[in-house]
Amino acid sequence: MGNKRRETSSQKEKEKKTDDDAKINELKIKILTSLWIQTFAQVLEATSVTELFYLEEQKPGSEEIVIGIWIQAIGQLVETIGVSEQVMRGEDIFPFRSQRTSVTGDWIQSMGAAVEATGGERVLHYNLLRGRDGLIP
Repeated sequence: MGNKRRETSSQKEKEKKTDDDAKINELKIKILTSLWIQTFAQVLEATSVTELFYLEEQKPGSEEIVIGIWIQAIGQLVETIGVSEQVMRGEDIFPFRSQRTSVTGDWIQSMGAAVEATGGERVLHYNLLRGRDGLIP
């Protein structure tokens, strides 16, 4: 009787692990999908802001905003590539390479955000001094 309980318990643990593994893989795919959506959205934002930049008055800080957004788009792409490698390859012989790629993308995005924010502050200051309104992405 004791052996049957152990076998049943062991079997239930294996089934739970299989269910958990399936759920983990499903969540990884959802994360990867959302990162690709973010990447495409970031590139769309960058191209739209660039177009707007060339159509509107060039204010101090406008160029930094455009550059910062492009840096963030590049960082988003690098991060997404790193996560793609992690999800698609599974256990790699160099598992930390794709993790490093992902984290590097995060750092690039952070630097881009800093450049964009600096430009945004300059545009805001310019607008405040002149009583003007406008989009600061």
